[in-house]
Amino acid sequence: MRRSIFMLAAGLLAAGTVVTTAGAASAGATAVHRAGCTVDGSAFINVTSRGVNYFVGTPNSTFSGATVRLKPMTNVTTQWTACFFPGGTELLLNNRGLVMTSRSLSPGADVTVERAGNGGNGFASQQWTITGVGTNTATFQNVKTGLFLRVRNSGPIMGQTVTTGNSATDWILS
Repeated sequence: MRRSIFMLAAGLLAAGTVVTTAGAASAGATAVHRAGCTVDGSAFINVTSRGVNYFVGTPNSTFSGATVRLKPMTNVTTQWTACFFPGGTELLLNNRGLVMTSRSLSPGADVTVERAGNGGNGFASQQWTITGVGTNTATFQNVKTGLFLRVRNSGPIMGQTVTTGNSATDWILS
């Protein structure tokens, strides 16, 4: 049986450890120097509005630079694998070989997926701090930008791109 990355994160947070996640690198991104990460589980990230689940995912035929978007169901495009760094507080969120990233310091920018930089260990733009881990919810804050992973103010709407902002979305983890 596959272990949920976010169940592990909840355990780590309960033990007083802060966990981070990652997106993709950009030209000029700050490198984060660490030993290699270890893949440890996968999960679906979603938000529910008016009884409808909206899952964070990638396009069916994804590519480096593709936008992360809200999708109607769980499948390979919405399953995120976590890669944790030993003794650290960072992890990368990977979907089919691409990691979640946010480079813009401006709220409202699209979140994308790209190849992990820094020899596969990721850049700061590829890392997220997971906080507020409850029974099955969490928020994500980008290490580089300080902005939160969130649903656009006009959403959620199926197909809508996922963005960053000053306030966090409480994501459901499954």
